[in-house]
Amino acid sequence: MKRMILLIGLIAMIVCSASAYRTDNFDFSINGDLITTPTANEAKMDQIEMGYSPSYSQTNAVAYDAYAKFKYDSIFFFNGHGLSYSDGTKGGGIKFSDESWILGKYDNSHNPGSSRYFIDGYNSNDIDDSLLAVYISCYSSYTNQYNGNIASISKDKGVDMSIGFTGEIETNNGKCWSENFWERTKNGETVSNAISNAKDDCFWCIPIGYHGIDTYKAYVENGRNLNVCLTPARQGTI
Repeated sequence: MKRMILLIGLIAMIVCSASAYRTDNFDFSINGDLITTPTANEAKMDQIEMGYSPSYSQTNAVAYDAYAKFKYDSIFFFNGHGLSYSDGTKGGGIKFSDESWILGKYDNSHNPGSSRYFIDGYNSNDIDDSLLAVYISCYSSYTNQYNGNIASISKDKGVDMSIGFTGEIETNNGKCWSENFWERTKNGETVSNAISNAKDDCFWCIPIGYHGIDTYKAYVENGRNLNVCLTPARQGTI
């Protein structure tokens, strides 16, 4: 009986260990506005092949769901709209369905949409064991004087590696970059090489040219670097 209990315990430990590296991926299909599908599902499938599990993809999610799930993620991936105010101020946030937003930080005079959630509002250890955040959106690595820089603040809150873009991204080029970035990391390239090579892969996409993909900017925690692979599957370093 004791041997049976021990065996069951070991099996449970193995199952838990194999399922510890969650990913969440978000894209959008909004007629007349934005279509970034099927990048979330494609990313999920590549992540599963790399050993990340459970892995999820969601289209047209609201910000509350994504914000709540980020706390459990090894990898968080977003492909959608970034923030740009009518006064020309750019950066600081990513847009979800129902005019809901995840922003870098709170500002009492600049509150877009119907509901807002803040990376800076996470507790000190909420996303500290996240390995990678990828924000394919316009100005996601651009610092907004009001709402900050969502990629940089993600790093400040503990994400090991955070990738965004400082420029305006054409939708098809963003989709092309996503497909090639996840494919390359699945095939064993370092994050650094995959970022750059995926950019070059996209030059000949339609429309021809980089169209903002060459404005990528990554942030890493102190003592980390991008010359690492996403395999073996793992959490970030606390």
